[in-house]
Amino acid sequence: MTTHLCPVCHYPGLADPPWSEAGPSYEICPSCGYEFGVTDDDLGVTPESWRRVWIDRGHPWSSTAPPPPGWDGARQLRR
Repeated sequence: MTTHLCPVCHYPGLADPPWSEAGPSYEICPSCGYEFGVTDDDLGVTPESWRRVWIDRGHPWSSTAPPPPGWDGARQLRR
């Protein structure tokens, strides 16, 4: 199974590419909570500004599902 990298927080487990020739995926990153096609297109929030807010909030896991074992948002972003 191929996974894709979140360009906001570098989470390596997105099911679809965030954007493609067909448009945005509308997938919500479970790590940072960015929804491709909504957060950017509908709300006008850039990935860079969302990243800054996510970092300022302490890199929290955003999904209601538990994070992967050993998940660390700060370490993930440094990769």
